[in-house]
Amino acid sequence: MTNAEIEIAVRRTRIQNESVSRSMLAFEEAASLLDLEPWIVQRLRHPVEEATSYLEVVRDSGDAACLPLVAVRHSEMSGCAAGSLSLASGLQQRDCRVVAMERTWQSALLGLPFGGASYGLICDPAEWSEKELIAIIPALARQLDQRRNGTVLFPGEGCCREFLGRLAAHLRTGDVHITGKPDCMGGLDHDVFAAEGIAAVVSGALRHAGRATIGAKVAIQGFGALGLAVSRRLAREGMRIVALSDTSGGIYRADGLILEDVATRFAQEPVLVGYPEAENISRTELMSVEADVLLLTSGANQLNENNCQGVAAEVIVEADFNAISEDARNTRSGRTSLAPWFLATCGTLLGSYFEVHASQILQRQEELLTRCYGIVGQVVGRILSAGSEDDRSCEQAAYRLAIEAAASYLRACGLE
Repeated sequence: MTNAEIEIAVRRTRIQNESVSRSMLAFEEAASLLDLEPWIVQRLRHPVEEATSYLEVVRDSGDAACLPLVAVRHSEMSGCAAGSLSLASGLQQRDCRVVAMERTWQSALLGLPFGGASYGLICDPAEWSEKELIAIIPALARQLDQRRNGTVLFPGEGCCREFLGRLAAHLRTGDVHITGKPDCMGGLDHDVFAAEGIAAVVSGALRHAGRATIGAKVAIQGFGALGLAVSRRLAREGMRIVALSDTSGGIYRADGLILEDVATRFAQEPVLVGYPEAENISRTELMSVEADVLLLTSGANQLNENNCQGVAAEVIVEADFNAISEDARNTRSGRTSLAPWFLATCGTLLGSYFEVHASQILQRQEELLTRCYGIVGQVVGRILSAGSEDDRSCEQAAYRLAIEAAASYLRACGLE
């Protein structure tokens, strides 16, 4: 074992004992392999800012409430940090810290002038009325207006386009850019751009594995807005969607589901189970159906130690944060081409970049989507080539290239 490998093993043990995220572990491994300068390691290891503030709101009952707002800025490339705004009851600062770090890697992979950030309101939007959610917006806008560094926000968990549109209308400074707004406000649908990026990832991974994209079988866990958008996009790519699942269960049809028929029925009654033209299956069974691609779009730990052994797919795409548990990741390592979350969701960040620069005013959305597909496709090609040359997994190669790009930026700026 080389000295570098021994150092990585020691760091891995320390990080696992401290229950630190796999993103941090990936960073530590890449930092050792790349022999990064100590000042770069320190700069990328820690966020530049973490803060928790409290928004005072009055609920419909007349009771006062204070909502925690967690803000993490991992880096500020070119003075600007980009990240999602989430509304979720289980958010913790450490989660936002990991998301912000991975947004930095995402920007570095794409060559965008953004650092990574993550913002979260700790509340369950399902437990708040529309009037109460609207009442949150002025207090949130005041908190964001106090910032003097560039911030780009786009929809995260539990945050809809209409909420962001109202938030944009309440902001008073030009330091915060809201993207993913409604169409009538010049916004772009980030689910569509995420789906475009995922299509590029899936197509690239299949070609690298020597498999044809046309006719490839895809199983998709989650049939929310992203699940619907990506299923339609992959179908246009010539792939067959053979299985879908939601909270009710799943449906399977070996020769491919009649997707638009499923979507029409789902719009009328949002339950997949019971669709007459397919076999009902459980959410666990969806993981092991005969498919070339398994796509995880909704919820954490969907692929875990209890269901990962039977996965038949050669390509697994993690399209929601932490959709694959650490045990499942270790089990599938070396057996599957696994696209990690920050690679799979590159299309989202590109959509934000286009909207910040008002690209949609000069170009049709179809043209921007084509650019998105091409950019992500090039990134995937570099990652898969680098992985083959170094005998590393897709995930390892993605982290290494991203961290190397972020380090190169810091050197070029002389930010020691």
